[in-house]
Amino acid sequence: MKKILFILIAIIFSMNICAVNAETGSNNSTLEKLLTGSDEERAVIYYTMASTCSELKDHEGAIKYYTKAIELNPKMVGAYIGRAKDCGDMGDWQCSLENYETLKEMYPKDHFFYHMASLYKTNTKDLDGAMKDIDKAIELLGKPDSSYYAQKAWVYSEKREYENAIEYLKKSLQINPNDGYALGLYLFMANANEDYKNVINISRRLLKVDPAAKYNYALYATYAKALYKTGKKKQALKQIDKAIEIEPSDKDYPMYKEKMLKGEKID
Repeated sequence: MKKILFILIAIIFSMNICAVNAETGSNNSTLEKLLTGSDEERAVIYYTMASTCSELKDHEGAIKYYTKAIELNPKMVGAYIGRAKDCGDMGDWQCSLENYETLKEMYPKDHFFYHMASLYKTNTKDLDGAMKDIDKAIELLGKPDSSYYAQKAWVYSEKREYENAIEYLKKSLQINPNDGYALGLYLFMANANEDYKNVINISRRLLKVDPAAKYNYALYATYAKALYKTGKKKQALKQIDKAIEIEPSDKDYPMYKEKMLKGEKID
């Protein structure tokens, strides 16, 4: 009962603390002075405070309290994962990676930690390390997985090994044909390779299976240009109009439309 009470107090206090920090950058140690109990109990309270800060978009506050939780309980996996996420939300990929490197050392048989390390190594351009980690994740998992194959495809894409990337995207989509991430990556590569037939097919699939795609003006623009370059002018105009409707401030889209209407070449 005492533990539950302290957690409830932590949530209430941390909402105020994080709000203050977000507005003024100041710190409030009132709750910290009230914390009592074992290290593990205090770690749970700091974790709760960190989670609340994270929800309030106070990423610095969240990282601070996740770190305190880890200092008190170095085996608290959720604190490492939470800290990695908030570091990532601040664009600090190296910080995110360091958390998963620690988790890999603690749990060397857990495929998920290798998968996440691969993701952050891709962001930091350690592509050889990213490939090594995703291969280890696939090995440890021991069965086909769409998201792991998509991650491997992304690493290949960053290495500009597009044939290998497409091979693993196809494997990913065989397992989960509606994987929005894999489809988006496949679309990017098809467009880069000027494979406009595939751009059209993938765009249609994305718009069908991914609700968020209907608000993606760049997708509509890419779809429109592929249609136009394959001689489907009327359909292209319809799609470029949707891009303009969603993002009227982009000056390129009206220019594309004007060129389509005039029958001019579009880069």
